[in-house]
Amino acid sequence: MNGIKNEPFSKKSRLLYLDHIKVFLILLVVAHHAGQAYGPIDDWPLASSEKSAILGPFFDVNGAFFMGLFFLISAYFIPASIDKRGVYSFIKSRFIRLGIPFIVVVIVLFGPITYFVDGVSGSFWEYMIFDYIGTLDFEIGHLWFIALLFFLSVCYALVRVIMKIPNPTKSRSLGHKQLFLFSLSLIIANMLIRIWFPVGEWVNISPFMPVEVGRLPQYISFFAFGILAYRSNWLENIPIKTGVIWFIIGIIAAAMHYLNVLTGLRSVYIWLVLEGFIGVGLIIGILVIGREFANKRGKLLAFMAENAFAVYIIHIFVVYILQGAMEEIPSGALTKFFIVSILASLLSFLFSHLIRKIPTMKKVL
Repeated sequence: MNGIKNEPFSKKSRLLYLDHIKVFLILLVVAHHAGQAYGPIDDWPLASSEKSAILGPFFDVNGAFFMGLFFLISAYFIPASIDKRGVYSFIKSRFIRLGIPFIVVVIVLFGPITYFVDGVSGSFWEYMIFDYIGTLDFEIGHLWFIALLFFLSVCYALVRVIMKIPNPTKSRSLGHKQLFLFSLSLIIANMLIRIWFPVGEWVNISPFMPVEVGRLPQYISFFAFGILAYRSNWLENIPIKTGVIWFIIGIIAAAMHYLNVLTGLRSVYIWLVLEGFIGVGLIIGILVIGREFANKRGKLLAFMAENAFAVYIIHIFVVYILQGAMEEIPSGALTKFFIVSILASLLSFLFSHLIRKIPTMKKVL
């Protein structure tokens, strides 16, 4: 993915396993959105009449780590890009690769969709010019990630203008103590901010950037982790034993959450603790296991990695269409979830491939 997308500016940008992890995360994002219509909470535009409670903890576990891992991987490549390009060229390249697709989708796709779905009376062009654009009443949807990533990237670039960052990098390793303290800090930060902003409550920081404030500690922490990981060579130096142990910790914490939800033993405080260890455990584990066992690439993975960013952009529209089509088929919530997940993934990669064949599209997607 872009911003999620590696650039050939340094040897580190050829860490193939990070591309492969992004492919895994993209597939998980598609499945996450495919399941929203069939989960226990009705907060999706196309809520199905068929529901499955088991999808609730699936969403919770995903939310504990997958976007944080996206921010980490995206941030990991930023320092070298600024080292090579300079701050101005870096910000310009980020705007081209993140800002242009964002603006096009928000205006050209979400605008008309909002007009027709909301059943707005009056002229389409009057709505687009005076209401949608004129009042800055934008539908951002899943592109919040791109907006926040661009914002954090610019913030880091400005810090680089003010502060001299030591270079070259220093090799350091992360041990259990540091990872435990990081987990504990994340748990405390989540606990404090959710006093005022529970998960699921979105705040419009700007017309272009709605943010789920309750998850900001995760996103900012792992973005910063990615920057520091590059500077300190953490990803290369975390011992495999440490990575496996933390992956097991993450899996156990996730399993405990599933068990708690399905047996009715729900506690906000228990979840906050489990969420912290799920996030750190799965992220560290996936990075280390990927480094050791997924650093070789075949044609299929190369194709998927190249199209990952475009899939993130377009998959939501494919998911909506498939969810609507499946609603007339009484096959059960989980069956629909699996069918929509698989078809949406396949079709999104296909459409991405076709779109990127259009001249100039490959430059921004």
